[in-house]
Amino acid sequence: MKLKHYGLLLAILSPMFSSIATIFQSGSTKLLTPLIVASIGSILGSIALLLIVIISREKIDTRKIRNNWKDLSFMTLLRPLLGVTIFAFGLSMTSAIKAIFFTKMEPYFVLGWYWILKKEKLHKKYLILLAIHLTGAILLSTGGNFGGLGKAQLGDLLVVAAMGFFSLSYIYGTRLSQKIGAKISNSLTMGIAGMLLLPFALIFSPAVVWTFSLGWKYLIAYVILFNVIGLTLWFASLKTVKGWIVSALRSLGPIVGAPIAWILLGETLSIMQIFGGLIVLITSALIAREHIRTSD
Repeated sequence: MKLKHYGLLLAILSPMFSSIATIFQSGSTKLLTPLIVASIGSILGSIALLLIVIISREKIDTRKIRNNWKDLSFMTLLRPLLGVTIFAFGLSMTSAIKAIFFTKMEPYFVLGWYWILKKEKLHKKYLILLAIHLTGAILLSTGGNFGGLGKAQLGDLLVVAAMGFFSLSYIYGTRLSQKIGAKISNSLTMGIAGMLLLPFALIFSPAVVWTFSLGWKYLIAYVILFNVIGLTLWFASLKTVKGWIVSALRSLGPIVGAPIAWILLGETLSIMQIFGGLIVLITSALIAREHIRTSD
C-alpha cells in the first residue's frame, strides 16, 4: 500500500473511533464532571501512550522535543487544554448523537484557518456548502423549534466552539507528527494539559464522583478509543495527508457513531433533526470529496 493511501486509511479510521469515543465521553461527563473527563482522561491517555512507546522501544528524542517546544505549546493549548475542556462541558449539556454530527463542522473551520493563516484560496462553492451546512446544523440543534435557546443549545454551541480550537491545531499537529512522531506528540500534549487541569478537577468536583462507578468505566472506554487510538491515528494520518482532507474525512464518523449512541444510550433524533443531520453529513462528505479530488 502506498504511503499516501495508508495515511488516508488512518484518516478514515480515526473519526470512526472518535465518534464511538464521543458516546462514552458524553456519558462520563454526565455521571462524573467535565473537568474530571478533561483532566483524568488526558492523563490516563498520556500514560497509556507512553507505555506503548516504551514497550515498542520507540526512541524519544529530547532534542527534537526541545526544538519544537513552540508547536507543542500551541498544540497543548488548542486541543487537550481548551478544545477538550470546552467539548466536555458541551457534552454535559447536549446529547452524544447530536454532538457526533456537530463535530463534522470541523472541516469548515479548517478551511477558514488555512485561508486566514496560509492564504489558501477559498472557492465560492465552499461558501455555498457552508451556508447549507449551517442550515442543517441549526435544524439539528433546534429541531425546527426556534422559541428560544435552552441548555441543550448552549451545549451545542460549546461543541461547535471546540471545533474551532480543534481545527486550528491541525497546523501544529502536522508539523509535530512529522518531526516528533504521532504517539510521542500525543502523549506529551495530553499529559501536560491533564496535569494543568487536575487541580481544577480536584477543587470543583464533588467527592462522591471520585468513587469508582459506571462513569469511570465510560471514561476508561473513552480514553482507549479516543486518546490512545483515535487521536494517535489522527496524528499519524497528518504525516502524509493534508490537514483539510483529514478533517473532511471526519464526516464518516456518524455512520458508525449515531447507531451506537441509539443502542447504548437510547438517544434519538426527531424527523427534523435527522433531516438537519443528513444535511450536515452530506455537505461534509461533499467537501471531503472535493478536497481529495483537488489533491490528487
